[in-house]
Amino acid sequence: MGSARTIILRLTALLLALPLFVNNQPATALAREKAELAWNLDATTYLHYAVETQAAAGEDTDPKPNLQHVHLMGYEIGPDGALVELSRPWVLEEMLFQMGAALPGAAAREEDTWTREWNFDRVYGTQQLQVSSSYLFKELASYSGHPCAHIVGTHKLKAERAADNPPRWTKFELTTDAYFDAEAGCLLGLKLALRGSKLEPAPEADKEPVSRNYLWDIEWKLKPPVDTTETDQIKKKVDIAIARGVERLWAQRNKEGHWPYSQHVRGGTALALLALLMCGENPDDPRIIESFTLLKDTEFVTTYDVAVSIMAYEARYISKAEREAFLKGEKAAPGKRELGKEDLAEVQRLTDWLIANRNEPNVMWNYTRNPDEPTRYDFSVTQYALLGLGTAMRCGAKIPTGYVRELVQFVRTLQAPDGPEIKRVVDYKPGKKKRGKKGDDKVTLSTKSVKARGWAYTYAATWTRETGATSAYGSMTCAGITTLIAGLDIAANMNEADRRTEFTNNSMYKNWERDTQIALDSGMAWMELWFSVTRNPNNGRAWYYYYLYGLERICMLSDVRYLGVHDWYFQGAAALITLQGSDGGWGGAVDTAFALLFLKRGTVVLNKPVYTGGPKD
Repeated sequence: MGSARTIILRLTALLLALPLFVNNQPATALAREKAELAWNLDATTYLHYAVETQAAAGEDTDPKPNLQHVHLMGYEIGPDGALVELSRPWVLEEMLFQMGAALPGAAAREEDTWTREWNFDRVYGTQQLQVSSSYLFKELASYSGHPCAHIVGTHKLKAERAADNPPRWTKFELTTDAYFDAEAGCLLGLKLALRGSKLEPAPEADKEPVSRNYLWDIEWKLKPPVDTTETDQIKKKVDIAIARGVERLWAQRNKEGHWPYSQHVRGGTALALLALLMCGENPDDPRIIESFTLLKDTEFVTTYDVAVSIMAYEARYISKAEREAFLKGEKAAPGKRELGKEDLAEVQRLTDWLIANRNEPNVMWNYTRNPDEPTRYDFSVTQYALLGLGTAMRCGAKIPTGYVRELVQFVRTLQAPDGPEIKRVVDYKPGKKKRGKKGDDKVTLSTKSVKARGWAYTYAATWTRETGATSAYGSMTCAGITTLIAGLDIAANMNEADRRTEFTNNSMYKNWERDTQIALDSGMAWMELWFSVTRNPNNGRAWYYYYLYGLERICMLSDVRYLGVHDWYFQGAAALITLQGSDGGWGGAVDTAFALLFLKRGTVVLNKPVYTGGPKD
């Protein structure tokens, strides 16, 4: 198996030329060189292809390239360079990369050719596209100082979809120059020249469609790969990344002292405070004190604002030892939250607002209570509402009964009713590598099958057996799981009198708990099946950092080290330390806060982690 270490620590000569003389007769030409053209990566290797250059020709009105990185884990690409099916939908970058990355998946010689047909029907940023590709193993060449197989691909529009309304591709001609390192088992670089045209709607509704030319030249280069099993090295880099990220987050505060996010002035500020405090900033820092004073004086606007504010107040009272335990992966019993009188009163005020602003008669939450839209709910803000209520309980605030049982029951009805059956991994032990070789992993599967069923945003998720298509996606499946876990936690921490009021009797409570754990089992199975740290599963790059924070949350709340066979933390950390910008951030303040909360394992663990494996075999 190839590995990150193989790429970095090069071996000597890759291929040897054949003899020039055979049977004492002079050869008329050199023999064609041979190379193993098959991707060969450890599943635990993280690859990141950064944009080296991108330029455009044509008119000023023609689209200009603004392409981003392409990244993937070793388990997300096959020997023939095809990205796995569950990595869809792709973004435009991945579609272009996919065409250039294709290989025969076997040994080949210079001047060998092969072909491939593509149907790109799920790509963000472009329209459906059918392409015919032809490939030539042109030569062995040096790229970035390493011997590589130079593979030239020509990709052309298979058929113009003339019957379709614009936008649509009318011309698509792409040339790719791929430089494949057979020893490392991956591309080191990829150059693309796109010459295409797209028919697009005119700016004015009554005008004829206009043609836009895509005359782009792009190059991606591989950054140093990360072996995600090298956990000690990653920990050191995480410490540096957190320090730089904290500094950047402070710099993103505006002159009024807030971290506003759109209309979420309070929510953005509360999220930044939560991240800073969980990353070890001193609660007595004058800037922290000032920010909480500003927070208290900022109006309530949405459920998100208020719930995250409660979480920020709890973080103000978490001990340094408890926070440090999260990052070290150690168990730490949550300390008692002894809030000051004023802060406890503020948490109670926030809690009362959450209770009063559920979108009744709906049992879920909307961004705010809206009598004109009583059926509208939102999994994202609902998960934060329940997280806020659970946090409020730990802080000593009072919450009434009647807000958990029916909500969790409703959440279960919104889970996809069906899904593919899998046997969940109940015990995974990675084998130790020796001298660059992969160790023998030990995997124990459940004796029963469970259907992988996820959640969508504001509607019941679907799954189609014939095609396998589902409307569920990663960040909302994390939200559904979080809602169930938070509901179970709140119910478990009720006193006996409140639990009887909520569930009538203990038998009904146990039945509710059992059914909720069954739903959790299916939700976690969906996350195992679709697992990724390089994309928001089934939603491309949309809300990527938000998704990673959701992934961190469900794994921390359920005390999961491995999600299936994936070390979710170190794989995600490998992506984040590579994606961190030169300024120390991950884009805006919100995404920077999400990234920091992931790296710091910033979710407060439960006194008793919720069992997410369903009824035991």
